[in-house]
Amino acid sequence: MLNKDMNQAFAERQEKLSAALAEIRRKMEGLMAENQRLREVVRLAESELRKRRDQVEQMENEIHGLDDNRNESRARVEHVMEQIDTLLEQAEKTPS
Repeated sequence: MLNKDMNQAFAERQEKLSAALAEIRRKMEGLMAENQRLREVVRLAESELRKRRDQVEQMENEIHGLDDNRNESRARVEHVMEQIDTLLEQAEKTPS
């Protein structure tokens, strides 16, 4: 009788452990699936970040190019103004 009770207790414990292991397995699979989803989100976010960085770099390059063009235009205008001043001075010196 005692042996039968021990076998029954052992079977009950084995059943409980099997149920606990099954629950752990289900939770681990859920965690692994969530981990995979999070990795995909991170991958997409990194891709978007790289794209945005490239856009910012391109815009910065455009701004530098526009600044260079503006500075070059400003220098040309100053040069033309100096030439006009020189011509005006020469015109004033030359008797009409």
